[in-house]
Amino acid sequence: MSFFRSFFGTCRGPYIFHELKCHSVLRTLWHFFLLCFLCSIGIAVGNSLTVRYRWRAAYHEFNDIFGSSVKFSSSGIIPAKDPQISRRQELPFNSLLIYVSPEGPEKEYPDDTLDKRNLIILWSSACIAVFSRQGEDSWQCMAQYKPGETVNSSSGFMDFKEMKKELLELTQLPPSDKWDFGGQENMDSGQLFSLARLSFACGKAVMYFIISFFGTLFITLFFTVIFRLFNAGKKRLFGFAELWKVALYTAFPVLFVVNMFPALQLSGTGFYDYLFLIGWVGYLFFVLKYLMLNPEMDENGKQGESNG
Repeated sequence: MSFFRSFFGTCRGPYIFHELKCHSVLRTLWHFFLLCFLCSIGIAVGNSLTVRYRWRAAYHEFNDIFGSSVKFSSSGIIPAKDPQISRRQELPFNSLLIYVSPEGPEKEYPDDTLDKRNLIILWSSACIAVFSRQGEDSWQCMAQYKPGETVNSSSGFMDFKEMKKELLELTQLPPSDKWDFGGQENMDSGQLFSLARLSFACGKAVMYFIISFFGTLFITLFFTVIFRLFNAGKKRLFGFAELWKVALYTAFPVLFVVNMFPALQLSGTGFYDYLFLIGWVGYLFFVLKYLMLNPEMDENGKQGESNG
């Protein structure tokens, strides 16, 4: 059965699951990968379009604060306007850009300036780093680059105090003259913001792909193991692999719906995990109840029973 027939079948109700549980494990994983991939593309396109007008305003403000271009040199990325002055800029979605000049950072970065941010971008002649808030008091350094080193991505989770400590340590790093941009010398701010918008959209897409793919795989496998343990010794209508495939396919319409929240920047995005769990659990037990009340019949008209 094709991916699209399988997907639309799961959206219409439980009737198709007798066929879906007979798919091979590889086909099931392939269909699941395609769903997560297409959802991530939707998130990338949606974020790119929804942030366009907000980034346009931020682009004009950037020109006022940092100038209409940036210079690439061995000393790093240097703004055209007042490169010796450290300063900040508000960005869309409650984000903050912090520029640290070669002469040192600002005197202080108050807690109330940093703690409610969704994203903090540090730009200095020593490094570039991106900190992202993952929860009420949970942060991650999503990317960090220092000249002469590889890009470090996705640090461990930390609370606000730990994040601020690491951020301040990075602002205190001495300037470097080892930057290499492969011959690139200048870029106007329009190109810079187009690149930033693309990076923002792609970053969101990759993040939600990872959350959807690996998170759903873990949850469905965990459910299958627990379900079989609690039903040990009882009559089995389907084996372990069939139960897992049913659990995974029931996630298809739920994932499609919940991924609309980050794609369209809806207010419920912060409850992504809860929305998925509520929708998936409800639909899963609806499908399982249907399969148990309407078991398949074998050639002799008897109910099939799995030994798996």
